Amino acid sequence: MIQLTASCPTLAGTLTFDSFAATRSGRALGDPLELRFLPGTVLGVVGPNGVGKSSLLSALAHSGVERLGTAKRGERDLSGMSASDRASYVSLLAQDVNAPEELRVQELVAIGARASKRPHPTEAAKEALAEMGVADLAKRRFGTLSGGQKQLVQLARVLAQNTPIVILDEPTSALDLYHQRIVEKTMRKLGEDGKIVIAALHDLSLALNACTQILLLSSDGESYAGSPEDVLRPELVHAAYGVQTSIHTTPQGRRFLSTD
Repeated sequence: MIQLTASCPTLAGTLTFDSFAATRSGRALGDPLELRFLPGTVLGVVGPNGVGKSSLLSALAHSGVERLGTAKRGERDLSGMSASDRASYVSLLAQDVNAPEELRVQELVAIGARASKRPHPTEAAKEALAEMGVADLAKRRFGTLSGGQKQLVQLARVLAQNTPIVILDEPTSALDLYHQRIVEKTMRKLGEDGKIVIAALHDLSLALNACTQILLLSSDGESYAGSPEDVLRPELVHAAYGVQTSIHTTPQGRRFLSTD
């Protein structure tokens, strides 16, 4: 079993994959995973289109995708929980960020707080909207927002839910550069707060800067897990994506991956 370590010293709340995989028609999508995630892990799940990144996240969140094996937080199997109990452990930002158009933004974000039974959900919603930089949208109806605004509001809903496991499926896909940086900082802060963040990402430069660990899925079913430097090596990226890459560091210390 690969143990993905982090700076957080406590083992309480460890998430363990035991032969865990998403399935379709009874067939595993990729090799079943044997992994242990410590609190504070920010995991970037990367790989080319069609390898099953979103399916893996949906299987973990019990969001319409079947699974095999187990995913446990501590000794508790997430599959054995009721949906209402699981909402206190796992929150999900799906690719589809739509919601009832007539809902006010603040009402939608407060749903996250209510799902995990947080006290004072309205206040939690206000704080989450402010953290994502969209407090000014609180009274707007969801259907009037742009695609990027909807994504930020749904991210605020996830923050308001305040779960120990946070699952993000392509959280920056509709965002401009400024808000991409906000999401990057938010991911890092969630890890610093001891949460386990699992994010499907296409932007490998974002993965380099936001994540403590990487899970690379390849179209041949192989998977590689470890630090960003170990997993996003040119030879592994080439094997997965078919392109030559190299990692560079700016004078300010930010890293980015370029194609050669």
